[in-house]
Amino acid sequence: MIETLISDVEKALDAEAYMAALSLVLTLPDICAKAEYGNSMKNKDRYIKWYDEYIGKYEKSPRESNDPELPYLSGEVVYQLRCMMLHQGTPNIDKSKISEESCKIDQFVLAVGKKNQFGIYSDESTLSEGRDKYRTYRVSVRRLCLIICSTTRGYYKANPGKFDFFEYSILDWDKTVENLSRDRL
Repeated sequence: MIETLISDVEKALDAEAYMAALSLVLTLPDICAKAEYGNSMKNKDRYIKWYDEYIGKYEKSPRESNDPELPYLSGEVVYQLRCMMLHQGTPNIDKSKISEESCKIDQFVLAVGKKNQFGIYSDESTLSEGRDKYRTYRVSVRRLCLIICSTTRGYYKANPGKFDFFEYSILDWDKTVENLSRDRL
């Protein structure tokens, strides 16, 4: 099932259906977190923990000890994006629900664009310091989808036995009808 979901995200990106790709990709950390932690903690906590352990810690910008900390795609930020997108249809975040100070993003922007020949996409993080700090983050939907899909694929391949909670039935109606038609001939 994981490979099917990842394939559907990739198809959505190829079709430039960015919101469909984003909506689906934001469910993958939910699934992996369930596999990793089961029901040992609340969904929000396990989502954030899994994301930070497998993706978020690599998103953080390296800095010198006296440099200000730039916003990044932490587990909290991505979880907020997931909640806003899936529950309200809004591709944004609610900074009041983020505890990490550096990730209280004032302006969150999604960047969409066609596939490029190199498959390299980037985000942009800024911090303006004056009287008040103002944080912006521009995330490439393609980059976020590629990172989550790649990490999920690797996690699944390394831990297939942890996904035993998947119980589902999918009927391919077109193939069923085709087989019925063939049987009648």
